[in-house]
Amino acid sequence: MGISLYNIIIVEDNTELRQGLEDHLSQEGFRVAALEDGEQLSAAISANTPNAILVDLNLPNEDGIDIIKRVKRAYPQLGVVVLTARVRSLDRKQAYEAGADVYLTKPAGADEVSTVLKSVCRRVAPVAQDKDWVLDLRGHRIVPPGGHGIDLTGRECLLLHELALSAHLLSFNRLNEVLGDADVSEKVNKIRIEQLISRVRQKLAPTLGGGASIKVLRGKGYRLCITVRVEA
Repeated sequence: MGISLYNIIIVEDNTELRQGLEDHLSQEGFRVAALEDGEQLSAAISANTPNAILVDLNLPNEDGIDIIKRVKRAYPQLGVVVLTARVRSLDRKQAYEAGADVYLTKPAGADEVSTVLKSVCRRVAPVAQDKDWVLDLRGHRIVPPGGHGIDLTGRECLLLHELALSAHLLSFNRLNEVLGDADVSEKVNKIRIEQLISRVRQKLAPTLGGGASIKVLRGKGYRLCITVRVEA
């Protein structure tokens, strides 16, 4: 197989196709993680930030377009290749507007997919914007635009990472899955999560000059009010 080229995550619910692509790309030298939907994508990206993702659009639980939007919001430097059965020009337009780099339609040969992924990985570079806050996962800190880093605990860092990946709204259920303690009640977990959010708000408040960092939408969930770019 030779030296590993790039880290790739495949998001494809067709088991046969997913496994076939995983085997072929691994043989081509990629380090590959293969998922059947977007639910585990946040954890997979956090564990080993990929150079690119290969994503279907027709997925259970969450549409591929929505996945692209939330991933590109937190990781603007990430390459995105779409591999889908959707051939409408509207779907293609929406995918590119969401942040896709290349739109492939099925059936596409494994060699073509490999070539496209290599090309995308080579040309995609980090996009830094002055207005972005940068969440440093390794250093456990968040850096405001033009400012100094703010130290975070592991749980605070995980909270901000989930919020950054949620795009618009992060549910309590998702936060409870990531941050909750299975040995205590949901009520206790909710109190702990709210306390955690309060601590993060307090840490970010001086830099924001009174502006909101995390908004609570009662009965719905939580929303990040600042633009955060994630660096792993």
